[in-house]
Amino acid sequence: MIKKQKLGIKILMVALGAILILSSFVGCVTEEGKGTLVFADLTWDSAMFHNRIAGFILEHGYDYDIEYIPGSTIPLFAGLAGGDIDISMEIWVLNQKEALETAIEAGQVVDLGPNFEGSWQGWLVPTYMIEDGDLPADISVEDMPQYWELFKDPENPTKGRFYNGDPGWECSKVDEEKFEAYGLNESYNIFTAGSSEALTASMLAAYEKHEP
Repeated sequence: MIKKQKLGIKILMVALGAILILSSFVGCVTEEGKGTLVFADLTWDSAMFHNRIAGFILEHGYDYDIEYIPGSTIPLFAGLAGGDIDISMEIWVLNQKEALETAIEAGQVVDLGPNFEGSWQGWLVPTYMIEDGDLPADISVEDMPQYWELFKDPENPTKGRFYNGDPGWECSKVDEEKFEAYGLNESYNIFTAGSSEALTASMLAAYEKHEP
């Protein structure tokens, strides 16, 4: 087994064509021998799902030892650029564009292209709120202040509630800046569920009850 640092490969998968890409990656590193490959185990379901698929193939198909390092966006990307982490299956480019471009230009990471096509991020309201006539079909961020009462915050009913992402997600910080820039802080409170699991559970509960 050789030391991880000697593998000389940094893989960056941007946001299951990834499996096809991994075959060429393995062809590169097998010339230097087997070793331990370290994955950035980001705290959301799709990243962990892709990690386990790629890790399973690399371990059982190519005889590599696999390690998953849990953490949030910024420290794990720093580990990727610094050489402590070998593979990141998801980078949401809009959230860390400058750091990503800098690392690519410096030769610290290699971008192997999209992991899954059509990925996007944005702010959402339930479709049934439009179908039921509570919200207009062409609802936009600028319209949200006039509908705050539909999303009333149970802990502070003088404002609506905006569910933000996990504290460790870079998009959560972006949301906070956009929230203030749009002036939504005057009519809504930002609420953090505490974890991706709690956020998913809160959305599922509201959806099943047909609530905002």
